[in-house]
Amino acid sequence: MRWSLSSSKTFRRCQRQWFFKMCLASPKAKDPVRRSAYLLGKLQSLAAWRGSLIDSVIAREVVPALQWGRAISTNAILAEARRLFDLQLVTARAHPLRQPDRTVASFGDSYAALHCVEYSDGPRDEELETTWGEIAAALTNLLGMTQLLDHLRQSSRLIAGRSLQFSCCGMTVQAVPDLIAFFPGRPPLLIDWKAHVTGTVDAWLQLAIYAIALTRCEPHNDFPSSPADWSPEAIELLEVKLLLNRTRRHVLDEADVIDADAYIADSATSMLMALDGKKGSETRQDDFPTATFDGACNWCPFRKICWEAVL
Repeated sequence: MRWSLSSSKTFRRCQRQWFFKMCLASPKAKDPVRRSAYLLGKLQSLAAWRGSLIDSVIAREVVPALQWGRAISTNAILAEARRLFDLQLVTARAHPLRQPDRTVASFGDSYAALHCVEYSDGPRDEELETTWGEIAAALTNLLGMTQLLDHLRQSSRLIAGRSLQFSCCGMTVQAVPDLIAFFPGRPPLLIDWKAHVTGTVDAWLQLAIYAIALTRCEPHNDFPSSPADWSPEAIELLEVKLLLNRTRRHVLDEADVIDADAYIADSATSMLMALDGKKGSETRQDDFPTATFDGACNWCPFRKICWEAVL
């Protein structure tokens, strides 16, 4: 069983939703319910789609240019973002869940599935206009952060979206930093891109978990140095608020690492207790309680199969 910060938040919000995502959903299962759960788990809000598209463009276009010292054209980056936006919007409107036998991979760059298409009338034109405007603003702001970009150009290796794993409490902890920057003779830098419209979200816990995972994971073959040579407190952490056009550095101390470790352990233990010694495939949705607060179901991607079972 895998643990991640996002799965822990889902578990706290609604154990039933966590069951659908982590135990029931399967891309390879022949059981149509398990396949449906997998596809429903791909649904995104417009804000989440916006964020994933921004992350994709940065990882595929900006990071390689920084790594290899190539010039970066804002117009070219925005053109690529717009191409992906239009391509994925076509798929989202056609709704890939209407083609359950087609694999997600077969869509390539065009895959997108929106919650508002599955559960309402789809995105309104003004919502799409706002979403595209925010994507363009986020990328433009990033390319204007010359001090940050110059610093990243000095790195020995930039690695985007790499999964880091280590074991804790009988579970595999998984963390996927947006960017890892290695530098000769100094601690790595971890960056988390944020595309929130407001600045109220504090990413310290997320970045702390990234730092712990980086220093405890089995190093990947392309790591130029071993992160285990550094303590989590030594790792440089940077939260980049793209839409607000500002950055925030986070500095961990020993107490922060202890708190983050405790959070992981407590959450993982709660999940294992909920499983009650069963494998995920042996559990049933009635084994897990639903959320108890109003509005919890409004944005749940699994509402369809959850409510069908009740009815």
